[in-house]
Amino acid sequence: MAKLPEGKTRLDLVREGLAQDAGVKKHGRLILSIFKLKEDPKNERKTFRNMEGLIASIKAVGLIEPITVTPEPDDNYRIITGHRRYRAAKAAGLEQIEVLIREPEDELSRRLKSVVSNVQREAVGPVELAEALQSLMDEHPTITTQNELAQLIGKDKRWVSGMLRILTLPPELQQKVGTSRLSVPYDSMIKIARLENRQEQTRLVEAVLAGATIRDIREQIGVVKGKPKDVQSAPKPKRVYRTEHHAMVIVQATGSGLSNQQCTDALRAALAQANG
Repeated sequence: MAKLPEGKTRLDLVREGLAQDAGVKKHGRLILSIFKLKEDPKNERKTFRNMEGLIASIKAVGLIEPITVTPEPDDNYRIITGHRRYRAAKAAGLEQIEVLIREPEDELSRRLKSVVSNVQREAVGPVELAEALQSLMDEHPTITTQNELAQLIGKDKRWVSGMLRILTLPPELQQKVGTSRLSVPYDSMIKIARLENRQEQTRLVEAVLAGATIRDIREQIGVVKGKPKDVQSAPKPKRVYRTEHHAMVIVQATGSGLSNQQCTDALRAALAQANG
């Protein structure tokens, strides 16, 4: 092990980006220069929504949960989990960041862990996740069927088939869903994608983006297929906003409609009550 410079601790060297020269092992929790981190180009998350709150939180109290990385041959580190937090930390002006270093894994194991993590947390949008599932089947010769993929990620074949079917939606609908600031339920998009009628798909996607729940979509699809709708039990429209604080914010209408302005006004009023 290399001798430490006089008056320096290993933590000092890590903070200065000299951990490699000091013989510090490449595992465990360390503080590194944020400029030594690289995003994974194959990360399934392509859209990062509602970043303002996370950036403000990091500016105020720093990054609470370390980012998970793996060492690269060029002495930099590739991000495994935490791409959103990494981007927010950069936007907040952090130059050093705490990371949790893992040993390198083979590509398939790493991608499967990332996909499973996002499936469990619904951390990415349905279109992004569908693209990630499709890329696993396209790029890994060991995964030849939807059933094999389903077994690897712990879901049933029908769910995997439904997620992949989302990619058959018209490109303009995929783009609308992929760029939405709202959290779009996977199951709603699966049900819409299984319809054959493009006009109904468009109408229902617009309904989802306006805050329709899975139950709303199920009932509307039932009407399209000729099944009677239980008008009396029809729920009021609502919108769900996921946050980075292990909580969701739900705005539900008292009437039959819910506009963007109503949502904005309701959120402002709720925030004023919370701070009061």
